[in-house]
Amino acid sequence: MDIIINHLSKRFGKKEVISNFSARIKEGRVTSLMAPSGWGKTTLLRIMAGLEKLDEGRIEGLEKKRISMVFQEDRLCGNLSPVSNIRLVCSGKVQESRIYEELERAGLKGEELVPAKRALIVPFDLLILDEPFDGLDDENKMRMIDYVKERSEGKTVILVTHEKKEAEAMGGEMINGLYCIRSGMEPKQ
Repeated sequence: MDIIINHLSKRFGKKEVISNFSARIKEGRVTSLMAPSGWGKTTLLRIMAGLEKLDEGRIEGLEKKRISMVFQEDRLCGNLSPVSNIRLVCSGKVQESRIYEELERAGLKGEELVPAKRALIVPFDLLILDEPFDGLDDENKMRMIDYVKERSEGKTVILVTHEKKEAEAMGGEMINGLYCIRSGMEPKQ
């Protein structure tokens, strides 16, 4: 089932961050959301993940979806290894051999016990990515894009990025801009 966003609005106090935004996110496809900083992209993702409440409008199609999110900021325990971080979020539901296999597929073989910064392994129907490739050099960025594409094949993915090349490499559709009252600017078409 597609995810349909109908006339969504969100305010923080008197600041309107998202105003009357509507979109259709196609099931089983990648949708990249691109807009300048401050236009409500992360807020939209947080609403979709159930971490923020919308003020107006509605979102259909999220019911019963397992949602996995890679946040813009690191959310892993930096002093733990990738294996330990993955164990934390998987609650023992994933075999250790699978963890090592996925780390190797992500190009992290030999780094399994080195303190980590990011990981992706939990089962999902919807993968939300908030600027996940920032800070990576071009070679590692492309390796991670390939890995994410492989892991999310046939799944619904929403990618927020400032880089058109990242959106193009992930494939799928692009939504250019959210209308934001406080920016005073119209979205680019």
